[in-house]
Amino acid sequence: MAAWEHLQAFCRTGPRGSGTEGERRAAAWLADRLAALGYAVETQPFTSPRHTLYLGPAAVIAGVLAARVVAAGSPPVGLILMLAFLLPLVGELLGARVNLDLLLPKGPSQNVIARPSQPAASRPGSGPGRPATVVIAAHYDTQRGTWLFAPGFRPFLRPLFSSVYIALALLPLGTALGWMLPKAAWIWPLVDGASVWLAATGVFLVLAWATGRYVQGANDNGSGVAVALALAERWRREPIPGLAPVFVFTGCEEVGTRGMRSFLAQSRLPPGTVFLNLDNVGGGRLRYLLGEGMLVYRMYDPELVALARATAPQVSDVIRPLANLLLPTDALPVAVAGYPVITLLAVGDDGAIPNYHWHTDVLENVDRETLALAETFAWRLLTELGRRAAGRSGPGTAEAAPVS
Repeated sequence: MAAWEHLQAFCRTGPRGSGTEGERRAAAWLADRLAALGYAVETQPFTSPRHTLYLGPAAVIAGVLAARVVAAGSPPVGLILMLAFLLPLVGELLGARVNLDLLLPKGPSQNVIARPSQPAASRPGSGPGRPATVVIAAHYDTQRGTWLFAPGFRPFLRPLFSSVYIALALLPLGTALGWMLPKAAWIWPLVDGASVWLAATGVFLVLAWATGRYVQGANDNGSGVAVALALAERWRREPIPGLAPVFVFTGCEEVGTRGMRSFLAQSRLPPGTVFLNLDNVGGGRLRYLLGEGMLVYRMYDPELVALARATAPQVSDVIRPLANLLLPTDALPVAVAGYPVITLLAVGDDGAIPNYHWHTDVLENVDRETLALAETFAWRLLTELGRRAAGRSGPGTAEAAPVS
């Protein structure tokens, strides 16, 4: 069964908001589908906040503005409070352990993990020695469609984020300078302007969250789930020598990659484990990411990027590298943890993900050709990884075969 058939079936589960009952139903569906394919399936529970993109920044903004009021009477105390509220947001952007979990309530979620029921070393064609572990990952939760991601507002999304970060930095910096330089009256209009902008943005985020609703998520990330399922199905028929697969379907990716962080924390992965992340591969032109990061850019493993670069032309001349995204994928915590990882993702000619976090992200708007190309390229990458793991020749030694 090709990815398209898997996607059609998966989209019938409906919206899968992070940490919601819809996400739990989708996890149960995935577990059943993987078990039917012959995999040993594990559901890995964890807890996560549900609204880090909206209520998290709004809570930080409210705390920083309250601390500014305190700073009017006691600058040292106000500054300490500002930094205390900013720390979880900075940690969130850096992928650190100290993050918005400190400010937001948490609820249950789960990852779905599948491994071949028969050990890789005992299957025919696995070759001598211990096979290398490869984790094929795709998140299955969906985000809310809100004013923040309305098509008309999308060109202003990056400037909005940048301006909020600047304003949040300006408040403690301006307060400190005003305290140390009481005669520098020019500082306070800047602080006042930043405060007004933050207050307006906080209100906007809360209203957007309150009026939004979860989208179907056919592209983001039903497409990645469907490709991973197609790869799992093919792997049962044609195990790749040199590799031991682990298929991981993460929950709560849309609220700060919580599912992948939990998988990394709870799993004991052998040295040399490689990750292939599939996200938004159902529309636009297929790309492989070179790295990720919001405050700090983290490049992916250069050898894995080189493998993708060498393999891409053998599959299609439309596959190109992409430097970065606005928001992180599940690959960012993997890269932070030190594992080699590559992400496949498709974007439009404008560099934006089609129908991103919007109500038009439905099955009818998925491009079947892009989905099939992602399936073919992912299988070819895995095949070349197997060749490398088995110590064989590099890319270009085998013909690319379409995935069916």
